[in-house]
Amino acid sequence: MVHDRATVTLWTAQRQVVLDTLIRDGVYMVKRTYIDEKYQETAWIFREAYSFFRETASSILPPPEGAQSGIWLYQDLRWAGATADSLLLRLEVPVEQAIFFDLRLWNRILNLQFLGKDLQEEQAFARELERLGLKSTMPLFQTPYYPLQRRAVRQSWKRLFEPPLPPETYRQAAVWVLEKEWLREVKYPEGTA
Repeated sequence: MVHDRATVTLWTAQRQVVLDTLIRDGVYMVKRTYIDEKYQETAWIFREAYSFFRETASSILPPPEGAQSGIWLYQDLRWAGATADSLLLRLEVPVEQAIFFDLRLWNRILNLQFLGKDLQEEQAFARELERLGLKSTMPLFQTPYYPLQRRAVRQSWKRLFEPPLPPETYRQAAVWVLEKEWLREVKYPEGTA
């Protein structure tokens, strides 16, 4: 019996090995070791942000066994970030398999920033950092000296998943797995394929 499921068109930039795995195995999942390999000396920042994402997003949509990190997708093709060594995949993803959020807030989390509920809360936190002699939130995560402030920043990140959804232009999604049946198109960089 075929079920009619609501889907959404999403784009992702991936390396050829991801496409090859998807075609060969029918599914693709991210391993945490990929993060260390990709980001090297700044991997600790990504581990911090991705750890938060996994913990929080898992309560929204539990990952299947073996899925260690989200796979980033975008409704607006321009944010997919294709590079010379990647290709663009257009996918039709079942809505219930995606976790949606604002890419602008996610970028702030990747910079380990505080997400205030309003400008006043942002300014109050900035004053707290200034009182501590800090110019940014980075030292909160690099040293053991600011556990309360670090906890406040991590707590503020939960706003990533609060409604309402941003306009499609800024809508990012994560899935725990890519499925071959979702694949609709592959765009190769100029001068390849």
